[in-house]
Amino acid sequence: MLGLPGMDTEGGGAFQNADDGRLQRIYHRGTSAYQAARDAGRIQLLPPLTPASPGAVRTCEELLGAPLPRLLRRCYLELGNGDFGPGYGLLPLPEGSMAPAGTLIEAFQKQQCWPEAWQPMAESLLPICEWGCGIASFINYRDPAAPMWAVDPNPDPAGDLSIALFPQHLTFTEWMRRWIEGGLYQPAIIQDETTAQWRPATDADYELWNEES
Repeated sequence: MLGLPGMDTEGGGAFQNADDGRLQRIYHRGTSAYQAARDAGRIQLLPPLTPASPGAVRTCEELLGAPLPRLLRRCYLELGNGDFGPGYGLLPLPEGSMAPAGTLIEAFQKQQCWPEAWQPMAESLLPICEWGCGIASFINYRDPAAPMWAVDPNPDPAGDLSIALFPQHLTFTEWMRRWIEGGLYQPAIIQDETTAQWRPATDADYELWNEES
């Protein structure tokens, strides 16, 4: 959640630039800093959502050659055409003459240029959420009951990109539930202190980081 422009900008943390160039602090829902900012009225209100049209959903499904997972489909039709949810929000669907830039379909088409190590999953994973710095979350639209996937290219362990694309331990339903409850973490890969092997971060890792921060 974004703070009001120009407020609470001292110290460390994550920020982005507002339209007027001032910094906006990025708060993480569920943290004490977020609770304090919300209680003080320093959280920027979200704009009203407009659901996707049935035509936009049908067009997306025709391009994919498969229906969207049921819960994801309902999110678009009943809640909003993107701009809500984890990270920077669900990617929107193209509406009518709207250019595909920045939409779910554009992100999916870019997977044709994925590194060779990721290509086996390129046709099954649907990018639905971006977290920044190349980190993204995916749903296996061919098997909605399968776990979510994520990519974190930042550590680049020994240049082995195959490690950077990984399945997570929760389904899309659980992913959304955790977001609503303020308990969803950004995907990440870390180097295990015991084995020195790279692996996806666990809930225990995130809880430890929160305790140390």
